[in-house]
Amino acid sequence: MKPEKTPLVSVVIPCHNSAKTITLSVLSALHQTYPSVEVIVVDDASTDDTPEIVRKLDCTLIELTENVGAGPARNRGIAASRGDILFFLDSDVALAPEAVANAVKIFEENPSYGAVWGVYGDRPLVDDGVVEWVQVLYGHYRATRKLGAARTGHFASGAIPRAVIDKIGAFDERLLGQYANEDHEFSLRIAEHYPVIRTLSVVGYHDDDDQLSSILRKLYRRSGSLVPLVLKQRELKPEREATHRPAEVAAATLTTASLPLVLVSPYLAVVPLLFLAWFISVDLPLFNYVRRTAGWRMVPPSVFLSFLYSLAISAGALSGGLRYVLDARFRQRYRTPAGVH
Repeated sequence: MKPEKTPLVSVVIPCHNSAKTITLSVLSALHQTYPSVEVIVVDDASTDDTPEIVRKLDCTLIELTENVGAGPARNRGIAASRGDILFFLDSDVALAPEAVANAVKIFEENPSYGAVWGVYGDRPLVDDGVVEWVQVLYGHYRATRKLGAARTGHFASGAIPRAVIDKIGAFDERLLGQYANEDHEFSLRIAEHYPVIRTLSVVGYHDDDDQLSSILRKLYRRSGSLVPLVLKQRELKPEREATHRPAEVAAATLTTASLPLVLVSPYLAVVPLLFLAWFISVDLPLFNYVRRTAGWRMVPPSVFLSFLYSLAISAGALSGGLRYVLDARFRQRYRTPAGVH
């Protein structure tokens, strides 16, 4: 019997000013155990040494002269690729050696699947301190709580058959900017048409944010811009897969909002304390995971940072909700017809 053809996998890596990690990312894709891989790096008008670094590596480099954003950059990579399967990898993520092989195996065993999403590993790609460790531990823990059938995607390390893109289109290039959520829109569009899975067998190690101000700003802006997408896709209930769950966000918000009661009467301090206890109880499994993995010393910063993150998300969602009511264009932000390229 003639052996079946091994599908070619095109690993598409968009990057912008990624000199710190691009070598680790590309080499991780080149050194996969899977035998049939091409690597395509799309440099999105970097102003650092990223293009020079990539030219020394055994991959295809596409250089854009204008900064277009991750979605359009990924589309340029798709157009230049030859693979039967597109594997999207971020430039600050390095894959575990078996990641591509495991994704291909899942598609072979489940040909109806529209995407296979991976998860972040339990250690940072580059250790930049406590804030990054908390980010990485949170990301890994919460991803492992959402394994199996999925709705929202993870284009930092995720695979999609080319046939799926041919049918429903690629990234919506009208969604521009750092917080455009073009990846959320695309992944939800896939989930409307195909079964999708999130698996622990596809792992990427992430050089996560290590500056608190940057994280808070990102959470605020992303949560606000997601409001019309969440409301559009109510039947898919994307908030169920959110990294920060609605209950913890609500508990942190109510704790903060009830603090002025202490000025009315010291006895009313019991109200914010009860809300704080609710917040801790909601996240207690997470804090126990941090304790088991990184020790007691990481628990206090984990509680503090998680509380701040929830407040940033709450503020962003409230801002986005107000904008949704007042701005008709914002309400139509994600009205993307199937098949858009």
